[in-house]
Amino acid sequence: MNSHTLRASPRKHQIPPFAGALAVFLSVCLPVAAQQAPTTPIAPSVLVQTQPLVRQKLGASLIGYGVVAAAASQVQTLSVPSASRVQRILVSPGQTVKRGTLLAEVTLDPSAMAATEQARATVGYAQAELRRVEGLLADQLATQTQVAAARKTLTDAELALRTQLRLAGSPAQRISAPFDGIVVALNAAPGDPVAANAPVLQMARGDGGRVNLGIEPEDSRRIVPGMGAQVRSVFGNDPPVDARVTQVLGMINPQTQLVDVVVAMPATATARLLPGMRVRGDIQVQTFEGYAVPRQAVLRDAQGWYVFQVVGGKAKRVAVKTGIEARGQVAIDGPLDAAAQVVVLGNYELADGMAVREAAK
Repeated sequence: MNSHTLRASPRKHQIPPFAGALAVFLSVCLPVAAQQAPTTPIAPSVLVQTQPLVRQKLGASLIGYGVVAAAASQVQTLSVPSASRVQRILVSPGQTVKRGTLLAEVTLDPSAMAATEQARATVGYAQAELRRVEGLLADQLATQTQVAAARKTLTDAELALRTQLRLAGSPAQRISAPFDGIVVALNAAPGDPVAANAPVLQMARGDGGRVNLGIEPEDSRRIVPGMGAQVRSVFGNDPPVDARVTQVLGMINPQTQLVDVVVAMPATATARLLPGMRVRGDIQVQTFEGYAVPRQAVLRDAQGWYVFQVVGGKAKRVAVKTGIEARGQVAIDGPLDAAAQVVVLGNYELADGMAVREAAK
């Protein structure tokens, strides 16, 4: 065969090996991928802590400190009507006594005794003078006018004696307790001279007392008589005593630089709050009864104050107005759902309509 007549036979197309493997992979994977449904994104949710919406009674208060003292209207000063000298004092300040208890003994001052004797002598002289004038009248040596003048002199002398005896009393006098109460102060000691009507000691009835609570001047304007207060000792954990404001003084106390607010306590207070005891008083300047939530449950932004309630598993923003705050609770008012829970923790991460998960309580 002629070499020029020889022609190359046509070559068949060959498939590379990796192409076959790719075809097998696609034939297996594509049908499976086509059968899978597209996934739906999970809505975000926030873990929160909630509590029921309840109505509460709140009271805003101002705090002041003071010392228990006997009310001025309940203090009585015991004295003697004439100049005397104290012989014995039988009680001490702060002592509780019953009515009729002997408190002190005094003796009449010599000058007062001399005045009494002089009054007696004047009466005696007037009696003798009247008898003399009456004798002269019988002898027609005196007139009826002279007898009348002598009788009047005797009457005046007897009146002066009675007055002196009432003022001076007996030479030895005993001072007794006029009522059940507490000895507040001793104004004299044994051996001291005492002027007429000068105090020997002071007693207070055991039916309550008063406290002057020191309040900052700018806060004192919020207090008016009649407001309630709770008074307790600054030491210990005894329950407070319910009291009431009776007066707000109109000047600064120069010692404390505060305004004194007078608080009157009931009779039962003396069993726990004795005169001289240092106490703390909480004056209720404002009261509120309505919905109240913990302070952290209330948020604020450019639109105002608001809280979140859980309705149907989602957070619902509710605009509210805030009131007084006391003991970590804030008074709120607004279109609240009384049956829905209020978010108290986790509310900073919430937006209106966001799904929530309530933490186990």
